[in-house]
Amino acid sequence: MSTAPYLHRMPLASTPMERWERDLQVALFLLVAVCSFHLQWAFHGEDPVRFLSHKTDTLGYYQWLPAVFVDHAVDKMYWCHQLEDGRWLSMFTLGAAVLWAPFFLLGHAAAWAFGYAMDGFSAPYAVAFMFGSALYAGAGCVVAFRLARGYSATMPALAATVLLFAGTNLFHYAVVQSSMSHLLSFLLIGTYAWCSVQLLHGGRAVHALLLPVSGALLLLIRPLNGICLPLPLLLAGGVSGLGVLWRNVLEHRRAFLVGLGLSLVPWMLQMAYWFQATDQLLVFTYGRKGEHFEWDRMVPGMVLFSVRNGWLVYSPLFIPVLAVLVRAAWVGRPPARTVLLLVMATLLLYSAWWCWFLGCSFGHRGFVDLYGLLAVPLAWAVGAVQRRGLSVRLLAGIVVVVLLHLNMGLTARYEWLWSEPG
Repeated sequence: MSTAPYLHRMPLASTPMERWERDLQVALFLLVAVCSFHLQWAFHGEDPVRFLSHKTDTLGYYQWLPAVFVDHAVDKMYWCHQLEDGRWLSMFTLGAAVLWAPFFLLGHAAAWAFGYAMDGFSAPYAVAFMFGSALYAGAGCVVAFRLARGYSATMPALAATVLLFAGTNLFHYAVVQSSMSHLLSFLLIGTYAWCSVQLLHGGRAVHALLLPVSGALLLLIRPLNGICLPLPLLLAGGVSGLGVLWRNVLEHRRAFLVGLGLSLVPWMLQMAYWFQATDQLLVFTYGRKGEHFEWDRMVPGMVLFSVRNGWLVYSPLFIPVLAVLVRAAWVGRPPARTVLLLVMATLLLYSAWWCWFLGCSFGHRGFVDLYGLLAVPLAWAVGAVQRRGLSVRLLAGIVVVVLLHLNMGLTARYEWLWSEPG
């Protein structure tokens, strides 16, 4: 196996985890998964049916499953837009449904076994969905931890991941609105980046398999996630790094080809649906509804600081993280420039979208997808605090407690109201 030359400055990324680190990883997974499932039930247990059927984006992502497995028809689903020719088009792709399908089928079996309505919207489906979301939340945090550990020490990486889950709007999208796509994008982008890093160090067959699968699904779930597709090239850091990446992929070409084949299946199904609905294989669905980018009216400052879902207003933890990231990018510390580039691209794209505040979002949900990558500068920030004196550590601890309290308080007071001006 080969290793890209510049990666020698990051020895931890290719260092096998010790037993105690693996135990920490398991504990992290269980902590996040159990908390996520318990709190999802606390928020939605009184009315689990509404959790699945609420007519927002959540139903748009979920509707594929009851349409396929219950109604056996996708020509007119529950949350679609009617085109001028009378046909119906889902604004939402089936990528999220692919990951939720095993848990839908689990709920389907439970509904049959316990005598509930087998319509995709009764209580067993909601419980199975919450269970699946909890597992994905735990897995996403484990991937974020492994990414952060690849560029920092173990304990700062662990602390950063816990802060990421409990101190930002990731918590909201793992608990209150886990049926949105952002939790899945968080997992997939983190997995895509982790597999890229591992293949730059040699990697294993599982990394070669998951690289195309995670890349295809992250794009299918949210087309804007496509800005992350160049991650392997950006992390390679140059021509020599690309050569190393290519040679290591070829070492596991059988697994890579299997992954590539698997990744084509959901895309072929999606294109078949688009063709029957619009006579086109590739469709920008939001454009069919008149939604668009306004490149001459970009508002990046509002995306960051507006009271209407401004990212840093609702997740102020990222203010020092961005400062650390910019400084690391300035001195050329990998992978700071790559992460900063993706954050800036995300900021500019959303600032040009006609609904830049993303409606009934909690904070600016568009950035949640990148939190696996942002675990790295957050771990750097935690490590920097650990190296300072007692007074600095105490002050940082107080700030963390305040931020956790703020995040939990805002989450508890969240309402479904669409954010209208005025």
